[in-house]
Amino acid sequence: MAITDKTRKLLWGKSGNRCSICKTELFTNKDNETIFNLGEECHIISSKKNGPRHKSEIEDYDLYDNLILLCRNHHKEIDELTDTYTEELLRYVKKNHENWVRKTINKAINEKEEAPRFLARITSGKELLRIITDSHGYRTDYDEPINEEEVQYIGNIFQTLTDYGDISYVFEPYDRIQVGHELNDLLKDIEEKGYFLFGEENIEKRKFKDGEVLSWKVATLVLKRKDSEEIIKLDLDKM
Repeated sequence: MAITDKTRKLLWGKSGNRCSICKTELFTNKDNETIFNLGEECHIISSKKNGPRHKSEIEDYDLYDNLILLCRNHHKEIDELTDTYTEELLRYVKKNHENWVRKTINKAINEKEEAPRFLARITSGKELLRIITDSHGYRTDYDEPINEEEVQYIGNIFQTLTDYGDISYVFEPYDRIQVGHELNDLLKDIEEKGYFLFGEENIEKRKFKDGEVLSWKVATLVLKRKDSEEIIKLDLDKM
């Protein structure tokens, strides 16, 4: 069997695009043109008979529970130093890292001094895809639903957008065009249902005691009814 896209999305999303041991950023864009992938989806228990920490009774070695996200250096290290990196230790490292990612991002979002006062309305699928691509966290808001149907609709909208954002790192150029088109249709449906979608992307940073600065991209998405009093309409011809 092979690692599925759903499993990859879960692994990379929960790991925050960071090595579970050294916290190195795995997808980088150092020169603003070339994207480098330093990450490897590593098996805690190898499927190979003579592989690291092998167990023969496992039916599927490519499930999320048997994978840990690492940089190339630490992938090599855990597979060579098997006496040190036992199955139990790697499961602890993985769980501890994912908890660190979740708590750090949540804290960065919650400690933001002031939410954006003005958000631009999103009018194209291409623009929406740009906002959610490679996001590590999402700040969402919406008008209070008036019935269960609206609860389901609003929930599905935000779930769809976060799902696309979480797997955006695997998109090839054709995929981006296709997804942008699908998001364009989604925006049309949102407006037909009586809503507007607003949003923006922010890079939020946190400096640690050792001087290291980590950055996360956070996508802000706000769904408002068209008749909401919070929507400000500007006449650009009079400005």
